[in-house]
Amino acid sequence: MNIEHALNDFYEQHGYGVGGGINKKWDMIKFGPIALPLPNLESRRKNIYLHDINHLVTGYDTTWKGESSVTSWEIATGGWGKIYFAWWLTLWGMAVGVMLYPKHSYDAFQAGLSMKSAFTSGLTKQEMYSLTIDQLRSRLSLPQAHIVTRSYYAWASLSLLVWFGPFLLGIALYYAL
Repeated sequence: MNIEHALNDFYEQHGYGVGGGINKKWDMIKFGPIALPLPNLESRRKNIYLHDINHLVTGYDTTWKGESSVTSWEIATGGWGKIYFAWWLTLWGMAVGVMLYPKHSYDAFQAGLSMKSAFTSGLTKQEMYSLTIDQLRSRLSLPQAHIVTRSYYAWASLSLLVWFGPFLLGIALYYAL
């Protein structure tokens, strides 16, 4: 099965709708019984398929553990370039892993150091869609000589700052006023 068919199955299996919900104005982030709205920005609509392909390549599911693992993996592979909203979401997701699933977050990050992601692959959408999951996984794997070094602890710290930053800012403003 090629990536295009696997991705369509992934969307159907999880009830995300056509194209992973790219036509929705808002998406929802669920915390158990609570759901928070998230604007479906143009940059997200254009690139969400890359994050979803990363789920297929890594095998991480869409539970909180799976999402936090895939985001740790994505950061280790090089992140999202100049798509700043995706960086924020990815760091936020990594923070969930750092706090709740530290071993999984660390292991996923380490696995990402030896790979490229769908975003950093240099492949077009059509090129990726024509490959099987195993073929794409193979294309994304880096040769031993090209494995990158990034500090999990530095990125984990940054992710926690992204997570706790608004709370800390709110506390600082409260006491400043």
